[in-house]
Amino acid sequence: MCRAEWSHLPEDVRPLAALGNEERIRHIRAKRWVDYPHADRVLRRLNEIYVQPRSERMENMLLIGQSGMGKTTLVRKFERTHTVRLENNGTCRLHPIVVMLMPHDPTGPRFFSQLLKAIGVPAIDNFETTAPRESTVLRVLTEVQAKVIVIDELNSVLAGTARQQRLFLQLLRWLSNELRVALIGIGVPETRHALLSDDQLRNRFMNLELPTWENGDDFSHFVTRLVWSLPLREPSPVDSRRLMQMLVGRTGGITLGTCKAIERAAIRAIRSGTERLDYQAFEHEEVWDGIEAPEPPRVYRRVFGSIVRRLFYHRSGLYRRSPLLRSA
Repeated sequence: MCRAEWSHLPEDVRPLAALGNEERIRHIRAKRWVDYPHADRVLRRLNEIYVQPRSERMENMLLIGQSGMGKTTLVRKFERTHTVRLENNGTCRLHPIVVMLMPHDPTGPRFFSQLLKAIGVPAIDNFETTAPRESTVLRVLTEVQAKVIVIDELNSVLAGTARQQRLFLQLLRWLSNELRVALIGIGVPETRHALLSDDQLRNRFMNLELPTWENGDDFSHFVTRLVWSLPLREPSPVDSRRLMQMLVGRTGGITLGTCKAIERAAIRAIRSGTERLDYQAFEHEEVWDGIEAPEPPRVYRRVFGSIVRRLFYHRSGLYRRSPLLRSA
């Protein structure tokens, strides 16, 4: 039975607080969904892509964000929302949304194999001699009534040569035109560069960014809702500005790092018997093992450094005498 003092928890979480320590820890480690404004905005845009009528020029989306911001989680929720089940045993026959992982090398045959794998077509044992043909892929996608193809880790295309990138982007454009399907690319901010070499494809993609967290009301509400979902037996005062500043500072505003730190602190609170989260709960270094704010991409550091050098030389009167900076 649920004790009266567990009223600080939502009704669906209170029964979990009555479980033993290990059972509650297993629940804490399980995946969960927590609504927040940026996620709602992304899901609305994804649904707009889904409901658009088929045409020769489909509107596509490029969802970008730092690694660990929950892009794949959002896409999987979007996929579950539109899953079509036709049989009583729950077997899914249609795939209106196909979520695939971009292969490590941006070639057509590898891409087609990953695409068929996402639909459930058995893997090809001898890839080199039996690589899937375009006609096979088109037939299968038509049969499952694919409407949206989501390509996770699209930034992997940057690992290929310039020619491979150009050919792969042409393949995407051909696939979208031939089947009249929408494309959703998922990746880190550098993914934008993958579309620069194809003007037609770039103009069909709407850029949408999932930003890192900042210390503010949205972040405070997200943390509070996340803590509410944990079966801790004592109220947890986690809405202090000091704690929010610590979480944002030590994780760099990355969702994965924030969730991991809260998960570890909650497990420690159960095992220590404190049963609550507060600022002191996050002062233990074991909570932060392996969690650190990401460094800015090298390209941004180079640009920032160039700006600083230009500013220094300009103010010191040396800019005109520096051939290196004049050509930069």
